[in-house]
Amino acid sequence: MDAAAREDEPTLPAALGPAEAGAPVPDDDATAPEPPAGPPPGADPAPRPPRAEFVAVDSDSTQDEVDSRQRHHAERRAIDERLQDAALRSTLAALPVWGATQALCTLPMAAAVGLQRPLAALLWGGAMLLLALLLWQLPRRTRHHNGQPGHAAGSRRRIQALAAAAALGIALAPWLGAPGPAQALLGLLSTALAFAGVVCLGPLRPAALGLALLPLSAGLAGTMFFTDAPHRALYGSGALAAAATLVAVVRLRHRAWRQNTRALIEQGVQLRKLESERDAAWAADQDKSRFLAIASHDLRQPVHALGLFAATLQKRLQNTSDEPLARNMMRAIDGLERSFNAMLDISRLDAGVMTPKLQTFPLRDMFRRLHMHYAGQAELSGLGLRFSPGGKSVTSDPQLLERIVGNLIQNAIKYTEHGGIVVVARSTATHVNIEIWDTGSGIAPTLLPRIFEEFYQVGRGERDRTHGLGMGLAIVKRLAGLLNHRLMVSSRVGRGTMFRVGVPIGALPGIQEEMAPADTVPMVLTTPQMVLIIDDEEPIREGLRLLLEEWGFQVATAADAAQAEHTATALEGHVDLILSDLHLGDGPDGLEAIGNVRRLCGHDVAAVLITGDTSHDEIARITASGLPVLFKPVQPKRLYEALRNTLG
Repeated sequence: MDAAAREDEPTLPAALGPAEAGAPVPDDDATAPEPPAGPPPGADPAPRPPRAEFVAVDSDSTQDEVDSRQRHHAERRAIDERLQDAALRSTLAALPVWGATQALCTLPMAAAVGLQRPLAALLWGGAMLLLALLLWQLPRRTRHHNGQPGHAAGSRRRIQALAAAAALGIALAPWLGAPGPAQALLGLLSTALAFAGVVCLGPLRPAALGLALLPLSAGLAGTMFFTDAPHRALYGSGALAAAATLVAVVRLRHRAWRQNTRALIEQGVQLRKLESERDAAWAADQDKSRFLAIASHDLRQPVHALGLFAATLQKRLQNTSDEPLARNMMRAIDGLERSFNAMLDISRLDAGVMTPKLQTFPLRDMFRRLHMHYAGQAELSGLGLRFSPGGKSVTSDPQLLERIVGNLIQNAIKYTEHGGIVVVARSTATHVNIEIWDTGSGIAPTLLPRIFEEFYQVGRGERDRTHGLGMGLAIVKRLAGLLNHRLMVSSRVGRGTMFRVGVPIGALPGIQEEMAPADTVPMVLTTPQMVLIIDDEEPIREGLRLLLEEWGFQVATAADAAQAEHTATALEGHVDLILSDLHLGDGPDGLEAIGNVRRLCGHDVAAVLITGDTSHDEIARITASGLPVLFKPVQPKRLYEALRNTLG
């Protein structure tokens, strides 16, 4: 940096003593002290630190235009280079044809020349046959050198050299023949060879143009040797016309080849660009899914803890003046849980990790559970809800089928204001059709295909969150496809809607009469059971402990796999159920922790896994473990049902 630049920068004294630090600032008229002298003579100046600069965002659009032009020129250069390579490949592929044509024409031409000059005919014929052999062998020799630096330019030079030598030999032939029929034959065959060369070497325009002028040599030789003027004029004009025709053929052939080849190259470039954009979009979608999974997991943790504490608070505030406040809080948390579960279901279905577990079962118990679940909602809405299973059995996955019918019933309750809902099972020869009828406002025919789309709600320009996310029917469609069940909808505006699910019929003779409705009776704890909770987040551990103790369980907690092993050892293996989170910090995860506790207890302790991770890989790993799994946030009602089912 020069001296003027250094003078513009502020300077500070090398050191200030205590007295100078508090000294008053002199007036402008006062004489300023002399600045400290520079470094001693002969001493090196103090090194100055280098200046670092970084432009995080450049708003100059001019640079973008320059970059765009440079990219355009680079793309054109790349296309031109590919055109040259394509011309070389096309010419090499056609060279053997031209070589064979030249060998066939050489024999009669040498015979015509030998009528007057036998030695010249022998030398000329041998040279032309040698050139034909080289033309035949050049493509094979070029393949051995393919990929080497400069091979394209070298091959192009060799082709031009052979074409020039062949053109020289063809042009010389009419000058060697005797005047008369022999010379006319030589001129005709020379023109034929020129035409064959033009067709074969059309992509290489300079070489093809050189061959197109060969008839001029035959015409000039004819005018020199013919004595009568009419024959000379006729011969010369014919040669001139042939040359002009061949030049036109070269131009048209080269232009057509270039246009077609360029179109193919640009199409390939565009195709690769589209493939790159497709790959980028796929990568962006993967990144989005990964981000949503991480964000969903981080959001599920506090919502899960909030639901546990709220459920405990609601139980403690029963029959108090604050009970409505706790009830409204639980409703808000239930809404969050439904939103998370809808997104989770879509993620799991798209991941392909749901595997149907087909079995034959009666519809009666499923209809009973659905009635218990939705009868209260229908009654609050002033609607009737009636079920008619008809003693039928089906073959399907009971949980997934119940989810389908439940979503359809819930959807009917939302969109029905007067009347009611009827769920009926009708038999055909091979299927049982489960039909859900409502007396709602109906759906217009043009809207029927759209109701199964994500986030779509009938009759609402904007989504109404009081009626859910609009994901219920999208989940129903995916589940029906997974189970290979026929799903259809029929509706009449102003009269109502009917959804029909076709399920393969199942044969369970006499089992309907012997089935007891024990699965609808709440669990009663005759003796306290020990539940080991494993979770690395203290609020969730505490919330689960308080809630389970309210339900009558004995609870022990652990923050990781090591603490879980110590706790199981202290309990002497008396653990009835393990309730573990999947991710437990940096150590072993929940699956390993459950396995270690089971090993210490000496038997397969009942276990339930809880997680907020919705990534495809983790869902597949959990499903492969075979353990029951609950996804955060977990409703207390759903947690209670899981404990009841697991403990039997």
